[in-house]
Amino acid sequence: MENEEKGGAQPYRWVVLAAFMFVAAITQLMWLNYAPILSRTQELMGLSSEFPVVLLMLMFPLVYIPVSIPAGFIIDRKGFRYAVMIGGFFTAAFSFLRLFADNYPLVLIGMIGISVGQPFVLNSITKMVATWFPTEESALASGLATLSLFLGMIVAQAVTQPMLEGFGNDLGALRMVVLVYSLAAAAGFVFFAVFGRAKPPTPPKRMEEEVLGEDVAIDMKSLRSLFGLRNFRVLCLIILIGNGSFVGLMQLIEDVMKPKGISSETAGYIGAVMVVAGILGCIVLPAISDRLMRRKPFLLLAAAVAVPTLFLVGALESAALIYVVGGFLGFFLLSALPVLLAFAEENTGAHLAGTATSMLFLLGNAGGVVLTLVMEGIKAATGGENYFWAMAFLAALFVAAFLAGLRIREERA
Repeated sequence: MENEEKGGAQPYRWVVLAAFMFVAAITQLMWLNYAPILSRTQELMGLSSEFPVVLLMLMFPLVYIPVSIPAGFIIDRKGFRYAVMIGGFFTAAFSFLRLFADNYPLVLIGMIGISVGQPFVLNSITKMVATWFPTEESALASGLATLSLFLGMIVAQAVTQPMLEGFGNDLGALRMVVLVYSLAAAAGFVFFAVFGRAKPPTPPKRMEEEVLGEDVAIDMKSLRSLFGLRNFRVLCLIILIGNGSFVGLMQLIEDVMKPKGISSETAGYIGAVMVVAGILGCIVLPAISDRLMRRKPFLLLAAAVAVPTLFLVGALESAALIYVVGGFLGFFLLSALPVLLAFAEENTGAHLAGTATSMLFLLGNAGGVVLTLVMEGIKAATGGENYFWAMAFLAALFVAAFLAGLRIREERA
């Protein structure tokens, strides 16, 4: 421990990471709050169709787009703690509005408010890592922070339905589910406020030469400078395709599986297997990347694996085989995100980490909205029977991502 402190790596960094992970997981729990009970929520809220409930979830990627860059500016000007406190407050405060479950406008306002808070938390990942962790741990720390997002998704998918039934499966039960999640959000905010320190006494050893100051000038000029970096432009394309394809597949997983004769329940389990495999990948591959101090091979590997696995998910009819293929897809694709974030921070420098992450997540969420609509369009254009050609299109996009990834310049450690 004494050696760690002399080298600038503070043991307390793991406490800060845990506090951040708590808040980050809650944001994703809120996003998918209604996903497992979509039809029942429609009935309990007295809505004429499922679209208003779907709109509640769509607020997250839609709101992310205009809020992401301003959030990044705040992160780089004020530091990650300041931004996460904003995000945690919005998440907790607006969540309680959803207790008015029979008043859809108030529920929608609540989800919009929570959605505004999300970019302040998620975009802080690389800034938090750059502030507290040395370069040789950056991908691992980013991987653990990213893992928390997947944990939030799994909890939402696995716990919401049983909790609703346990509370009575009526409107009062829906309010109780929201109350439990809202109290969890409030607890996360308080936990981070107490334990999420802004910076260590001494900065960790970083690959960059920049001082980790928070008084740098972040403006549109600095944003333009990011796109002057060749590697950053390539990473933008990769996350647009990678995150966009994953979001599109997860949002349409039930419809993708339905023409194969696979039930909605099984489709949900397939999605869960992908996420669980992604969690394992986020633990294993970023750690290997840190040990080797290489990023490019892991991004290329993710793109290479995505090509055949996405095609097979579209072509296979057997649920058992899709479980296996989906597991491979999730393991390699999702674990590429923390590696990509670590590589972006190493290329842009710690002082622009928040802005760079904001742009990457903005493009990833925009890709999710666009590719979801494109998948629906391809399905309609090819007869409207299944998503085979839509999945083939996603596979083709990853061929482009792989070719783009070859242009990344990475110095050997």
